[in-house]
Amino acid sequence: MSNNGRESGAPGDPRLRILGSALEVFAARGFRAGSLNDIATAAGLTRAGLLHHYPSKQAVLLALLEQRDAELRRTTRTSGLTLLELLKELEHLTGLILANRDLVQLAHILTAEASGEAHPAREWVAQRYVALRAELADAVRLSIETGELPSVLNPDDFAALLLGAIEGAENQWLVSPEEVDPAAVMRQLRALCSAVRSG
Repeated sequence: MSNNGRESGAPGDPRLRILGSALEVFAARGFRAGSLNDIATAAGLTRAGLLHHYPSKQAVLLALLEQRDAELRRTTRTSGLTLLELLKELEHLTGLILANRDLVQLAHILTAEASGEAHPAREWVAQRYVALRAELADAVRLSIETGELPSVLNPDDFAALLLGAIEGAENQWLVSPEEVDPAAVMRQLRALCSAVRSG
């Protein structure tokens, strides 16, 4: 092993290899069952080589989640949009997200696992839901202000309803990819919101 923690003969940035391997391991086994040894082996490193870059399995997980968030932020615009505009943007984003099934599976596994208070990803999951609901609620408020949606809607509650439909469609797609299309569900949500407006 070289001084920087990379195994000799293993190409590429070891930190990126570690995160890629962690994604595969966590998606297949979950955070609790996936081990540092599994990740190190998949990345072509020893356990000591992995720990040179990330001091714990929790650190690997959080780095992976931060990488995912940064990539998604670069690919979509969410602020200043009405709900119909945002749902159209999210339909495009859904296609990009579903291209990496392991990442989608990891996010859903972590969401389920993080219901326990001691889970290291609990804060990330909670903050993620707060942020997603806030983005949707802001879009609903703007839609109400512009007359796109009726004022009887509660933006926060409607945002939670929309997020439940979006996340639920992804979860069903993971189990039955040939029967459920999250992008099509997004289009149906847009159609439903348009019908609410016109009705």
